[in-house]
Amino acid sequence: MAVEIVLPMLGVTVEKGTIIEWLKTEGDAVAKGESLYIVEADKVTTEVESPSDGILGRILVPAGVEVPVLTVVGVIVAQGEAVPDNYQVVGGAAEAPAPAPAPEPAADAYSAATPQAEAQNYDYDVAVIGGGPGGYVAAIRAGQMGARVLLAEKDALGGTCLNRGCIPTKSLLSDVHPLHQIRKSAVYTGAGKLAASLSKMMQRKDEVVGRMSAGVEGLLKANKVTLSKTEAKFVDAHTLELTGPEGAKKVSAAKVIIATGSRPSEVPPLPVDGKAVINSDHALSLKEAPKSMVIVGGGVIGVELATIFSLLGSKVTIVELLPSIVAMEDPEAVAALKSALEELGIEIITEARAQKVKKGKNGPSLVITNGDDRERTLKASLVLVAVGRAPNTEGWGRDALGLEMDGPFVKVNARMETSVPGVYAIGDVVGKSMLAHTASEEGVVAVENLMGASRQMDYDRIPNCVYTFPEVASVGLREAQAASRGLKVKVGKFPYRFSGKAAAMGEEQGLVKIVSDPELGEILGACIVGQHATDLIGAVALAMDLEATVDDLGEVVMGHPTLAETVKEAALDCLGRAIHKP
Repeated sequence: MAVEIVLPMLGVTVEKGTIIEWLKTEGDAVAKGESLYIVEADKVTTEVESPSDGILGRILVPAGVEVPVLTVVGVIVAQGEAVPDNYQVVGGAAEAPAPAPAPEPAADAYSAATPQAEAQNYDYDVAVIGGGPGGYVAAIRAGQMGARVLLAEKDALGGTCLNRGCIPTKSLLSDVHPLHQIRKSAVYTGAGKLAASLSKMMQRKDEVVGRMSAGVEGLLKANKVTLSKTEAKFVDAHTLELTGPEGAKKVSAAKVIIATGSRPSEVPPLPVDGKAVINSDHALSLKEAPKSMVIVGGGVIGVELATIFSLLGSKVTIVELLPSIVAMEDPEAVAALKSALEELGIEIITEARAQKVKKGKNGPSLVITNGDDRERTLKASLVLVAVGRAPNTEGWGRDALGLEMDGPFVKVNARMETSVPGVYAIGDVVGKSMLAHTASEEGVVAVENLMGASRQMDYDRIPNCVYTFPEVASVGLREAQAASRGLKVKVGKFPYRFSGKAAAMGEEQGLVKIVSDPELGEILGACIVGQHATDLIGAVALAMDLEATVDDLGEVVMGHPTLAETVKEAALDCLGRAIHKP
């Protein structure tokens, strides 16, 4: 996959640079971070580093030629890979294309598109297909950098996360959380009579979603992003056809970012009809809680919805194919979560395969088989299929590009570049980590790369969050993962029951677990189960990003009493120095 070498932004007001000398010749092997060429701008010379490992396949701008910043000046390819034909060499200083007149630059301005973009007079510097948490963040970041940006979204702004996922479920979970606290507390009387109105919860959820969606639209306007409420489809790598209520038109862009997201996965034996058999989209629009619900899938979506409807009075059963619910998390955290869900009255059946749904007068019945292939029938008012998400790779002209795929996902490198030069992909459609915050960061990485920087995604430092009661969160390597990589590990643990704040809150069910290198003190990963785990994991993620050690984290003074002290104590426990742990 070709990697572009770009003349970088060299200062707020610098618009052009002259390549003084190439330090490598065509055919040379280059390493990421190795100096490739020297550029002069405003009488200051700078060495520019390689954005990738590979072979210097073609020098597009020879020494002595002045070009606008963000011009593609060379191409790196893999060993044996040919340079794509669309990369043409600039012949000399006299033949270098003159830059188009530019408007007065902003403080963080994108000074010019590539010479190819100027020659073809593209309508936009960057076009983004999809306005979810990856797409709209990418569009805003490109707008901040001064690019002319188009964002095409055929549905509601914010994508699945804002409209049918993260925000709606957190709104509903927030509404039922007081029920959970009051019912388990010994200080309230008459708590058993307390109930929540699902219709009012849904109304509040819709108000939250509407307000957030309007906020996103406002941010796009503030950053001068052109929002097109249309369906976008590739004609070629630089041309999109936009189809909406007012008809169809074609627009062009120098760079395009695919951010088309995902949809609920389907299970062929369990056809969703929106009535007896529903998916997560339908569950977030129910008018009343069902008397009973069978949820197929014990991942994050399944356990969060199970928590909501169980607290609303539904008899909930989770059916999971794997040996464990939320299988990607640490076994100790999963055991604590499983116990908490069962205390809510949720039945959990693992290592079971859903075979078919029978529909009757009194509701559907789910037929499952366990390891011995014996059938078992589970009766319920509703069957909810929550087995994950499938990428949206159809409908936007994938075949017109000839994109290389990675199974069902669009294949990208760490810079979020696809196999087609100038086309990037982010979010659920690439399947690296199907989380909203991952998509947002991928969007920023993609934009900053196409604008001339050199950024790569690091998926080992992406937090995972489960918003159940208790919450579960993790970052980095689990203990078993570290061991499987042959790493020596030292684990530090601190239970919530030793925390004064957790005891005062009545939230003593929890644990902080940090995995570290015993020699260097490097923080390899962490898992937290308990109240506010999804907030606390940010402290560990920050420490890892700053390359802090467990010694460093253990020396941070945390406020008292706070749950943050549990993170400090777990770090100290890696060193055998926990203060409040027997």
